[in-house]
Parts: sequence; structure tokens; C-alpha cells
Amino acid sequence: MKLFNKSYSKNSEWYFPGGKDLQMESGSNASLEMFKDNPLDSLAREICQNSLDAGIEGSNKPVRVEFTSFKVKAENIPGYLELRYEIIDKAMKQWPNEQKTMSMLRKMDRLLKQKYVNVLKISDYNTTGLRKENWKSLIEQVGSSVKKDSSSAGSFGIGKGAPFAVSDLRMVLYSTLADEGIQSIGVMKFVSYKDKLNGETIITQGTGYYGKNGSKEPISKDFGLGGEISRTEKGTDIYIIGFNRDLIENWTKEITYSLANNFLFSFYTNKLEVIIDNKVKLNYSKMNKIVEEIRNDKKLLRKYEYLPGYYDVLQDEDHKEFNLTGFKEYGIKDGEAILYTSNKGDVNRRVLMTRNAGMKIKDLNRISSIIKFSGIFYAHGKNINGILKQLENPNHNDWSKDRSETPKKAGRFLKDMNRFIKETIKDTYTEKVADEVDAYGVSDFLPEDINSIRLSNKKVKDKGHKKVAIEIEKINTKSKVARVRENNHITGGDDKGVTKGGVGQGDSFGTAYDGRGHRGGSSTGNNFGYGDRPGENGPNDNDDMFIKNRSSQKKITNVKYRCIEVDHQSGMYRLMVKPDKSLSNVRIDLDVIGDSGKKDTVQITKATYRGKQLNIGYSNVYIQSLLAGSWQPIMIKLNGNTRLKLEVEIYANI
Repeated sequence: MKLFNKSYSKNSEWYFPGGKDLQMESGSNASLEMFKDNPLDSLAREICQNSLDAGIEGSNKPVRVEFTSFKVKAENIPGYLELRYEIIDKAMKQWPNEQKTMSMLRKMDRLLKQKYVNVLKISDYNTTGLRKENWKSLIEQVGSSVKKDSSSAGSFGIGKGAPFAVSDLRMVLYSTLADEGIQSIGVMKFVSYKDKLNGETIITQGTGYYGKNGSKEPISKDFGLGGEISRTEKGTDIYIIGFNRDLIENWTKEITYSLANNFLFSFYTNKLEVIIDNKVKLNYSKMNKIVEEIRNDKKLLRKYEYLPGYYDVLQDEDHKEFNLTGFKEYGIKDGEAILYTSNKGDVNRRVLMTRNAGMKIKDLNRISSIIKFSGIFYAHGKNINGILKQLENPNHNDWSKDRSETPKKAGRFLKDMNRFIKETIKDTYTEKVADEVDAYGVSDFLPEDINSIRLSNKKVKDKGHKKVAIEIEKINTKSKVARVRENNHITGGDDKGVTKGGVGQGDSFGTAYDGRGHRGGSSTGNNFGYGDRPGENGPNDNDDMFIKNRSSQKKITNVKYRCIEVDHQSGMYRLMVKPDKSLSNVRIDLDVIGDSGKKDTVQITKATYRGKQLNIGYSNVYIQSLLAGSWQPIMIKLNGNTRLKLEVEIYANI
């Protein structure tokens, strides 16, 4: 039904369906709010996912998506006069006491009074365009998503809200060329308001349409914004009217990094290429430059911390590939998914999980804290995609068994899929750790200096133990290997200040090594915690090696270490350290790593090197020197009796 007298000629074509006693919709639109936290990231994900889903089947050309920004005169916005002088005014009268809604309406009013309005145009090519069934789902239906097959990425119909979330007018114009020819329509996620129709008061719904003769019927021509020539190639154009002015300044950079992070594998498989503002062309050959920018920028690295590791997997010429097998009980053929792994580059100990389109779904972690690796799991087969699509949440960033009609079976499938990944990685890379580190208990029978071990059969006897025959050349790598914390430091910098929290954290605190802090450190389940007693373990200021020389100490960025559990019940660990350069005036900091991956302090009660006792702080060990290129053993006793994962940082003079 039409709600307005057509007094503004061709501009009066907005149609807000309405009726009696409808529920009032304010400016708090749930389908838009979910994209507000990271609007440009959400836009890039949803747009490119939809374009990939619409790719021409069997084509060897990548789907091409173009993002372009420009300005148009406000008066050229479809239905401009009606919006400015009638619709917004009626909505303001309806919501005088709703602060959020009034703020939104005032912003729209100010924008329409300006001479020019920002537009972001997004176009795709080498796609089918919006077919009749896709058009109906996109324009007319809520929570519906019609795709060409069961392996497509979208499934909830919620992602179509992402473009509206970056529009200050909440207005998007769609134009597509598909089998049915050119179709265009405008959509506005507005608010409800009261109006008159045939003398009766009605309530409009929140969504309005700019279509043929003021209806929901599409127009059979392009909108022509920006002076474009009418399309001759199948595909879709999306015009975001009133592109959010707060996002304009850095939108090209944000879209670029988001696409690299979310569609790395799509670029790698040549399924996608993107052109941004007619300047930047993104394909896999450009990923190296983008990844290097991220590696060298601390702020970017915090936001996209796992991307370099995944990129390094694909760049490693010796990366390994494993086909998924043994899932026939779920209707999945062998080879419907591939696991790519590497232990080179910026390893992140995670696996990027993706489906057919190549968009990143999640990072699978908690695989191993002791093995160096990065991985990519690519589920490309039709059957596995059909299952994963059912289990995928609306944000497309996780899978859950509870979304299945058979949750128990779905839960088994997810566990089996994750187990395949974890066991494959452990079977592949544990061997390299076992080559360097002995099995549980074996280290008790070996000399402390690893460099003195010759690769031959040895019989070593230790007090209170039986003789053990060890063939070092052929250690059985399938036996239990020691839980080892391995780290090759490659990042870091100068650290001339106070060590991480120890005894001295609180309102009035000393340093972590002077033992005079007002409050205790955070508890990790050992015999320390919060308290207001002064510390008791601080070294004397006169002979504390670190305090005397800290101005010349630096964090050592190139050192290998192994932290081997000897007897967790008595808190005994063996720390093996191998620096690349000889070090003097060395301070070793220990942290405990919790299940969440967060660091916490750990208390050291004793440390020895070749039988000689070393100076200790709360969580620090001090040693005069370490030799280059040689494994050096330090025995450490902690104050707890819990099995711990330990991480080491080393500061010294070079």
C-alpha cells in the first residue's frame, strides 16, 4: 500500500508498507547492531562471501570485487525531497523521547541538508548476478538466504545487514544484471511512524523500498549514480548511500587488511581478486607486501597476529599436505578436506579453519604448546561443506554441534575432525622435538652437558636407579616424549626497567627484585598470592647483579631453550639454554603458562648450575655467563607441586 500523496513528482517513490496495530520499530535494529563493533571488517567478509557464493560454476576466472568511493549531490538521492521534507519529520514526531532513535534521525536530517553525500559502491564480476530466488531472499525476506548449493558460505540471511551498518542514512541501493535482465531497488532500514491512509491511522514497518511506481517491484534500469554506464556483464552493484563519515579516512587500509586476514586462502586458490578505490589490486601476489606491513607494525600485529603464520605455511615450499580420511560414517569421502602444515616462519601454533569459499571461519588452538607449527584446514568437498554449513553460527566464526538436528552425531564429527588435525600435527612434528630431548625420566641418566653425548649406545648409572640402555641414534619417537617448552626468540627489544610482576605489585610497590613490595603477586595455585606482607626473597641491593648492571642489559632475542620436567611433585625442572652469542651478567625470568595461554609469575626457591648454587629472585635466576652455541643445564626448584608449562625470557650483556 502507498502511504503518501505523490506531490514531489518523480522523487516521491519511497514505499513503507504499513497497517493497523503493527509493532513499532525504533532505531535499534538488531540485524544492524551485530555489525557495529567492526563494521568495515564485517562488510568486507559478508560482501566477498556473497560474491564468492555467486561465482560462475566451472569458471577458471576469479570472482572480482571492486570497492569505490565517491560523492553525489544530495538532491540526486532517490526520493530526496520526500525523505527530507516529509518522512524524517514524521518519524521525529513519533520518537521524541527515544534518545538513540532521535540521534539517528537528526544525523539523517543534517546529512540530507548538505550539498554532497558520500557513497561507497561495491561491484562484483564473474558472478551470476542476483537471480530471481536470490533477489526475493535479499530484498523481501528476513532470516532467509537462498544459495546455489549446500556448500555456499551464507546460510542465515543476516549478513545482508552489514552494508546498512556503515550507512548514516541506513540506505542501500541494489542493481543487478542476471538471467532476468537488469533489476534495481532501494532499501532503507528506517523506523516505524504513524501515518494516514484513506483516512485511517496506520503504523509503518521499519523497512522502506524505492521501487517501480512507489512499490516493492524493482526498476528495470540502473540507478546511474556517479554517471556509470549501464552494465553489460552479469554481476551486482551495491551503493551504500551516506557512507559513514567516521569510517572514510582509513577505509581503504582497513578493507585491505581485513580481506587479507579473512580471505587469504581464497586469494591463494585464485578464487578472488579485489580492486580498492581504482588503485589497489589485491590478489595472492600482493599478500607478501601486506603481511610484511603487518609484521612490522605492532598495532596491526596485535589485530592480525596469526595472519603472518598462516601466510608462511603457504609460502613454505616444503609445507606438508594431508588429506582427510576415515570419515565415511558421516557421509564424507576421503580427500574432501586438506590440512596444510609448516613449522617454519612465524609459527602461531594454530590452524586456520575454512570452507569451500576460502573465508576464514576460526582459529583452532589448544593443539600443542610445545610443538612449533602453523596450519590451514581447507574443507572443500560438497559433503563436508554441507555438514559444516549446518553447524555454522550467524557470524560465520564458529561451528557448534547444538545447531544440528542430531547434536550427538555432530559433536562426534567435530571431535573427530579436530582430533585428525591435532594427531596429524603431533605425529608430524613431535619427532623433531624428540630428536633433541629425551623421553620422560631418561634425562636423569644422562650427563648434564648435552654436548658431551656421543651418538652411540651408552649405559648410564645413577644413584638409586637401575641401569638403562639408551641408543641415542634411534630413540623411539613414538614413545612418550618429555613435555617441553621450546622457544626460539625472534622478537623483543630493550628492557631496562622492572621485571614482570613479582612480590612488588600493588598500591605502593618496590621493584620485583627488592622484596619490599606492599602486595603479593597473582596466585597460580602455588604457595603465594595476594597479601600485604613485605617480600622475603629480594636480593641485597649491594650484590644484586641485575640492579648493579641493569642499565646495560638487553632482552636476548636469539636463544633456544628447553624446560624439562624432572619431578613435578617436588617442583624440580631442568632448564637447558643455548644462546647464539656468549652472554654475561645473565638474568633468566620464568613464567607459568595457564590453559588460557596467559602468563603468570612462578616462585623459584632454588637454582643450581653444575652443582653450584645460583642467586635467585622471586621468579628470576642470575648466572654470571652463558657460552655461545652450547646447551647449558640449570636445575630449578619451584615452590609448588603442580605440573606446569614454563616460558623463559633472558636478559644479559652481549
